[in-house]
Amino acid sequence: MSESPALDLLLKAALSAAPQRVAFINATAHPLLLELTQHASECVLSQTFKPYILELKNLGLSVSDIEGQFDLVLLIPSKDKKQSLGWMAQAFEHLNDNGKLIVACENQYGAKSYESALKKLAGHAGSSSKSKCRLFSAKKIATLNVTLQQQWVDESKPNIIESHGLWAQAGLFSWKTADIGSQFLLKHLPVFQGKGMDLCCGYGLLATHILKASQNITHMHLVEAESLALECAKKNVAEYDVTAVSFHHLDAANESLPKHLNFVVCNPPFHTGQNRDVELGQTIVNKACGALTHGGELYLVANRQLPYEHILKEYLRDVQCLAAGGGFKVLRGKK
Repeated sequence: MSESPALDLLLKAALSAAPQRVAFINATAHPLLLELTQHASECVLSQTFKPYILELKNLGLSVSDIEGQFDLVLLIPSKDKKQSLGWMAQAFEHLNDNGKLIVACENQYGAKSYESALKKLAGHAGSSSKSKCRLFSAKKIATLNVTLQQQWVDESKPNIIESHGLWAQAGLFSWKTADIGSQFLLKHLPVFQGKGMDLCCGYGLLATHILKASQNITHMHLVEAESLALECAKKNVAEYDVTAVSFHHLDAANESLPKHLNFVVCNPPFHTGQNRDVELGQTIVNKACGALTHGGELYLVANRQLPYEHILKEYLRDVQCLAAGGGFKVLRGKK
């Protein structure tokens, strides 16, 4: 459950506006959401990150795509500015004439910058400050800069990124350039065969290179918590001929993973939202070990200071550090 002061401010502002139809882009769980869904005639919640979807589900709420027009659209920016500007532009596509967009952001995450962006897009904006956050809003009126709106929407869509040649989009992990850790891991992977998994696959950087190099893979599972990344991964591995490729939109730390695998590759995350979360990575590494069949191998890359070796040694044999450099380490273990 989110303890964000920005989210609290946003939902209180929404309730005081008493909208009939409301949509929430990047919705996260909060008790006031229940009150909002009870008071509005329609309340559509949009979210693509599986852990946040599960938190909403625990409140009895579901997510869906935003379609049609609304009196009010709510928005919490993400860590990525280009993605957030795209959301801001899309919000006006879903507003009735004179409908209002309300955005809330903590000051430390660029609130003033987003307020300036909204003024530039809508032609006006009102704002207030509280709890080290800014709450700002604008109505959909004739001053809307539709050229800028379309530009921001287009820039946030999936595209083939020149630096790595793969489909990706704003907001995904390491979308602009291939992750250094993942590139380091690729240098130390063998040719695989049998059934495998790219755990926390992102837009499919590891899986794409593995499928290209390994001709005897019979099944490949791609597991990812962010559905936007998974959609890009589907595009990136589409050309490779394996018997089957399966895509799983899962919270790897809390949901069941594919089992009885001959190999798993993983670049585990160690952040939850804006915060460092070492236990998240450890939990996922633990789950990766459990996904292997006897004789199966796990290859993972991590920052050198992150403590994963003790987990591997508890569940796997022949644990070794294959390489270290540039602040990273590649670990291998066999079940």
